[in-house]
Amino acid sequence: MKTHKTEEVEFFYNRFYFDKNVLIPRLDTESLVREAIKIAKKENIKTLLDIWTWSWIIPISIDKNVPDLKIYAVEKSKRALKIARANAIKNNSQISFIPWDLLKTFLTEGFDFPEKVLITTNLPYIKNEDWENMSDDTKFEPKMALFWWKRTWFELYEKFFRQVLKLKEKYSRVTFFVICEIWFDQKDIAKKFLKKCNFKFEFFKDLRDIERFIKVII
Repeated sequence: MKTHKTEEVEFFYNRFYFDKNVLIPRLDTESLVREAIKIAKKENIKTLLDIWTWSWIIPISIDKNVPDLKIYAVEKSKRALKIARANAIKNNSQISFIPWDLLKTFLTEGFDFPEKVLITTNLPYIKNEDWENMSDDTKFEPKMALFWWKRTWFELYEKFFRQVLKLKEKYSRVTFFVICEIWFDQKDIAKKFLKKCNFKFEFFKDLRDIERFIKVII
């Protein structure tokens, strides 16, 4: 694992800038990128919404493998945004920045979406009590990117998926393909919530053979 003293790291065959204000990319997250590329090519998707992935490694990695992709990236951290934009320039990716509140901007403003849209996100999902069990290098990363201080870990994802439902109501002709990353022990609570929403979904595995990613079609 690289540390924040390293100015560049490799992820999905490309080089990216990183500092103390952003997450170091995990190798497991390449599974999310790989699945996103697969879906985008199979479904001929040309629009990507990336929600709060800090350094933009996910949308940039997808962009370099899917031609003519229109990308909107929602970001909360202004410090992370500086690195994210530098990564976009470094990798020749054209990305439109959207100010933070999950999908709110897409709900309050009008967007000319095509019939199929891909959404990727890696929201904070680690429980606060798991802090002591984290690796030393993780403890030097921004907590806002990792932890969600609520009763459970899943409140932010619940808010996100409720907004996806509203997005579907507004853009009823659009099919949304959502790919997200969860923690290794959180499959059951995710499954319960997604079933409650009547979503069509499936889990897929990381490099350690753990079902830690979700693909949802809405």
